[in-house]
Amino acid sequence: MIFRSRTSAIVLISLLVVVSVGVGFFLGVIVHSAVVKKKEDPKFWREAALKHLSKIHPTESQQKVLERHVDVAVKHLTELRRAAIKDIWQIVDTAVAAIDKELTPEQRIAFEKIKPKDKDRPKDDPKEK
Repeated sequence: MIFRSRTSAIVLISLLVVVSVGVGFFLGVIVHSAVVKKKEDPKFWREAALKHLSKIHPTESQQKVLERHVDVAVKHLTELRRAAIKDIWQIVDTAVAAIDKELTPEQRIAFEKIKPKDKDRPKDDPKEK
């Protein structure tokens, strides 16, 4: 009788551990994807830079100047990112067009399913032709 209750307790504790690990894993994946998405936002870049600069304890006048410098840098980084994404998609489009020319009609049907779609493009970077 005692053996049975011990076994039951061990099984229940093991089950609790497995469920906890599973829930923790999935919550970690969700939090990670949210953090990655947030890091893509230029507002986050500005906040992160200003928080980092606050460690040097700037005066109020210095703070205003630093904010202007950070705003200019964030603007340039945003433009650079937008241009890079545009260039990347131009390369992808060129490669897709070149590959498509080499395929048989049957292969094109399969390729249509796996090639990058317009929905994969960032929303702020419409396809330019």
